[in-house]
Formats: sequence, C-alpha cells, structure tokens
Amino acid sequence: MTKYDFDFFVIGGGSGGVRAARVAAAKGLKVGLAEGWDLGGTCVNRGCVPKKLYSYSSHFFDEYKLMSSFGWKVSRPSFSWNNLVRNKKKELKRLTLIYKNLLTNSGVEVFKNYVTFLDPNTVKLDSMIINSKKFLIAVGTKPKKLNFNASKNIITSDDAFDIKKLPKKILILGGGYIAVEFASIFKGLGVDVTISIRSKNILKGFDDDVVDHLTNSMKEKGIKFINETFPTDISFKNKSFYVSFKKGSTQKFDLVMEALGRVPNIESLNLKAAKVKTSINNSIIVNNHFKTSNKKVFAIGDVIDRVQLTPVAIAEAMNLVENMFRKTKKIFHYNNIPTAVFSNPNYAFVGLTEADARKKYKNIEVFTSSFRPLKLSLSKLNEKVFIKLIVNKLNDKILGLHYLGENAAEIIQGFSVAVVKGLKKADLDETIGIHPTSAEEIVTLKSNN
Repeated sequence: MTKYDFDFFVIGGGSGGVRAARVAAAKGLKVGLAEGWDLGGTCVNRGCVPKKLYSYSSHFFDEYKLMSSFGWKVSRPSFSWNNLVRNKKKELKRLTLIYKNLLTNSGVEVFKNYVTFLDPNTVKLDSMIINSKKFLIAVGTKPKKLNFNASKNIITSDDAFDIKKLPKKILILGGGYIAVEFASIFKGLGVDVTISIRSKNILKGFDDDVVDHLTNSMKEKGIKFINETFPTDISFKNKSFYVSFKKGSTQKFDLVMEALGRVPNIESLNLKAAKVKTSINNSIIVNNHFKTSNKKVFAIGDVIDRVQLTPVAIAEAMNLVENMFRKTKKIFHYNNIPTAVFSNPNYAFVGLTEADARKKYKNIEVFTSSFRPLKLSLSKLNEKVFIKLIVNKLNDKILGLHYLGENAAEIIQGFSVAVVKGLKKADLDETIGIHPTSAEEIVTLKSNN
C-alpha cells in the first residue's frame, strides 16, 4: 500500500486554494499548500484589493471639486504617488500575514515554492519530492502579453501598482474591465489617458446600454478612445513610447500598459507528466465536480476559465471539499453571479444582459432610468446614474439588474440576494424606497414600452 506524504496537496495560495486547504484540514485531512509567490494570490497582491484601494484614491479629487458647491473653501490638494504605494504595500503585507496565520492555525503545512509534476501522483518543490492522495491546482492566471519592439518596457496590471512615478500620458491597450478600471484610476490621479481597442466598444459581454452610458461618462472626464484599430508596433526611444496604429498615425506616450486579458499560469506545472488535459486556451479542463483528466487531480478558480472572480473561486473550493465528504455530490452552478467594474462611475450588475435575455427568453420587458443624483444638484457636474432592469414577462421574474453610478457594487450586492431567490418586479413595486437616495429609483421603475 502506497504511503503518501499528504492526503490533499494544494498548488496555489490564492483565495480559492487557501480556502480549500483550510476546510480540508478542518475536516481532518493532512494538507499541504505550495505557493512560490505571496499568499493571497492575484486578488490580494496584484488585483482586487490594491485596485480597489487605488480606485478609492482616484475618486478623492472628484470630491474636492464638489466641496465649493456645498460651502467649503479649501486650497487645491496635492497628491503623492509614493505615499499611496507605500501605504498599499503596508496593507498587503498585513493581509498576506493573515493568510499565513489562517493556514498555520488550520494545521496546513505551507511551502514557499513553485511546483512541477513528475508523474500523476508526485510533485517536485525545488529539491523536495512530495506525493499526495489528491492534488488541487489553483494557480490562477497571469497577464496576456503581445510581442512589440518595446515589449520589455510595456507594463501590465501586475506592474501598474508599483511604477516609480505617474506618467503624464498613458496608452492602455484593451477594452476589458481591467483596462477600463485602470483608465479611470489613472485619469482620476491626473494622467492623460487613451484606451486603444480592436472592437467598437469596451466591456464585451456587458450590457450595451450601460456600456454606452459609461463610455460617454469616461469621455466627458477626458479619457480618449481609439476604437476599431490597434498598434502595429510600439517602440521605445529616449524614455518615450512611439505607437504606430493601423490607420497610419503614430502617437507618443510616457507609458504603455497592456490589459488584454489573462491566461492560465500553468507553464511550470508540467501538466503532461500529471496527465492533466488543457483546452485550446490552456485552461485546465474539469468536469462538473472540478475533476481533471487525472482522477486524483482537481482544479478550481481562474485556471479553469469559468467565471474569473475571487468569490467564485472560494465557492468552488467549498463545493469541492464538501463533496469529498458527501455521498451525493452537489454540482456548482454559475447562475446570477453579481459582478462589478470599479470604473468611474462604478458599474455593477446581477443576472443577464438585455442581449443575453433576448436570446434565452421570448418575451422580456426592459425598464430604465437615467437621472442626475442629488449629490451633484448644487454643482455644475452633470454625470448621471443609469439603472436598467430586465424582466421575464411570462412570470414577472427579474432576469437582470444593472446599475451605473456611485457605490454601484454596494447596491447590487444587496439586490443580488433577492435576484438569486427569484425576485419579481411586483416585489419591487410593493417595496417602499428610502428617500432621498439614488437606489430608491430601482423600486419605482416604470416600463419603457
């Protein structure tokens, strides 16, 4: 009988991997976890957390511009990039220590190493050889890079939090949520921002109406868009980037950032030795219970390319470990997962876009509202809140709720509970709003038809 070093060995110390390791250890398994980078993964170190902190920072100048309208007299504030970076590092250090203590206190043995499979049951960590009854791969993703002459000088979202100084002028390549969020962050911190995208619109897969409103708002703030074209080459000379576009023009920037999506971080794993199959985009192929082509190896999180969100990875981890101890296994469902874009203004939604709803249902009704929030009423600012509700007319159930405006994510988080539980339009109609708030508009929406 084979003697194993561990019952369950987790490869990757992000939110999903850490949760799986802790829960498995709490259930009595001997658990190990290997992470060659910092604990907390992308979310804590190069993603959600620092990005939200920087997003907060970028909004303060907007608040300053409102102050005189409300009677305040203040001198123009100054901003220190170095202070923001230093304070961010301090906070992330605190969070990674919390992750380490959570694992240690749960009885998980932690290795600060990268992992390579030697065979389906064995991995190598530097000079150590470890075998385990079961493995979990939760290594996440890394930024996608293109090949330009100046590639070594072009930054990604991994680098953006720690650049030495803010550029005066930046080009962001890509139109996904990462590109849009960083465009808002840099613009809020006083940088001249241009976004270049191959397609006509940003945020593919999000609701078209909301994206149009967000795009217009970003343009009003001074963010420039180069649509339906892309750089043919980028060179770096005398500390400046020279970007040539398909339409023939060349523009000069102080910094170029690639935000072109992310790809599975699997190169060093040697998955062929593990007999773990991957898809055409290199994501790990799993069944409904997160099992790979090797029955002893499981995978969760961004590396399986289902829904790339931290709370989803955590929920997948819980489902996986709980199923290890269930006679009847439960399938994890991806319906009605709320999501947010921390742009300026914020955009969040739960459920379907109008386009997806029309593909899936024959008879839908759409409710929208666009209005200037009370907070801006004393100022000259004209930014509007936009709300969109999509309803199945056959049973009155809400299929999608979209909100563009301040604190959108906080508002949608609350409503998502109700949407998951089958909220109907009639339920909103029967609800008394809190006045005066922007969110009360959700319970007073009237049909556009």
